[in-house]
Amino acid sequence: MVIAILFATVSICLGLWSGRFQLRGQRELRSRHHMPSDEYAYLRGRYRRRLVVSGLFVMVGVMLGGWYLGGMEARVDAMGERQPTDADGQKKEMTPEQKQLMRTWATFWTTVALLVLLLIGLAIHDGLATRRYWLKVYREMREEHNSQLRRDLAVYKQQKEQHRGGGGNFGGRLGQN
Repeated sequence: MVIAILFATVSICLGLWSGRFQLRGQRELRSRHHMPSDEYAYLRGRYRRRLVVSGLFVMVGVMLGGWYLGGMEARVDAMGERQPTDADGQKKEMTPEQKQLMRTWATFWTTVALLVLLLIGLAIHDGLATRRYWLKVYREMREEHNSQLRRDLAVYKQQKEQHRGGGGNFGGRLGQN
């Protein structure tokens, strides 16, 4: 139980801390006026995705903390320890409240598992979106660099041709000795 409460506390704190940075980033992004539209769209989406992930962290932490602090896990554990049997030693049928507790338990843990899977999926989506954007930026930078190299090479060839036409660096006196 202590580990679950510690995990819930860390999850809530991490979610709140990260959410604070995402909200601050959104405010700063809105205040920036001169930014390329593709960069703006990428950053806006990144802050939204990460804010949702932060909210999911808080939600999972609150659910886990509430489950354990509310005593639900202790009730389920106690139900499993006492095996109701009849006079013949056969297991008795569960009472309606025990069945409801088991449905609640299954629904709770299914919901937590789905939220964690959603959290992981959003984190992967964010990583792939970041990779896509930065690969695009890298290709643009590489193309700009290659274009500049081609221009420099063309200027260099042109200068070299001009020097050859005028006799090179020696003024046409090479080999006249």
